[in-house]
Amino acid sequence: MIRSRFVALATLVVGAGLLATCSPSTQAPATPVEAGFRLFNDTALSGDGKIACASCHPDGGHTNNKTYVGLNIVPDGQPDGRSTPTLRGVRDTAPYSWAGGKSLQDNVKGIIVNRMKGKEPTAEQLAQLEAYLGSLEFPANPNLNADGTPSDAAPEPAHRGYKAFLQASCNACHVPPVFAKPDNEDIGSGGSFNVPSLRGVSTTAPYFHDGRHPTLKALIPAKLEYLKALGSTETLTPEEIEDLLAYLTIL
Repeated sequence: MIRSRFVALATLVVGAGLLATCSPSTQAPATPVEAGFRLFNDTALSGDGKIACASCHPDGGHTNNKTYVGLNIVPDGQPDGRSTPTLRGVRDTAPYSWAGGKSLQDNVKGIIVNRMKGKEPTAEQLAQLEAYLGSLEFPANPNLNADGTPSDAAPEPAHRGYKAFLQASCNACHVPPVFAKPDNEDIGSGGSFNVPSLRGVSTTAPYFHDGRHPTLKALIPAKLEYLKALGSTETLTPEEIEDLLAYLTIL
């Protein structure tokens, strides 16, 4: 009885093994973007195995709206802190990180090694992460035309705000349609930093490299002071500032 049961079990196991061996695989190899997505969400990339890229960039590479020194959350506005930027549309918004001046792969490697304290990623892993990051798009926006102008669906204050945006020369650094600039800029905030894209800016607070401004309305006076220091004589009325905020909100 016992021997017959053993033989039956062995036959079942061997048969299952032969079936697995002979059956063709139905799972296609992961694409670079799929492999990059898995790495982006993999805590094994960090030194302590607790932090993934997605920990600070959730929701498809967006931002968790926190300011960090290393992996430590610090108060917004702390001079050595760095606010977390969105990664949506990142392939079109070089240079990367607040310091700027690096390729996307070099920036990713630096974050993993220096901030996350993980091992240096392989060339294949970096290529996969770059492929995933390159797939991150700005969300579809019915209020915005392809050239960055407000669409017919945008509210009227946003149309007036676009004129204020041009009047204040905001487009000199935040160049449509990506609303970024391929160079660092020193606007008197403590150094020369990457100019972030304004796409989705209403959801990326706090603002500036150290997160010193909690709202868009709070940062506009600082921007206008910078333009004044450059010799601009343009001013915005309180009403124009509200319109400008309406335009920024739809980006």
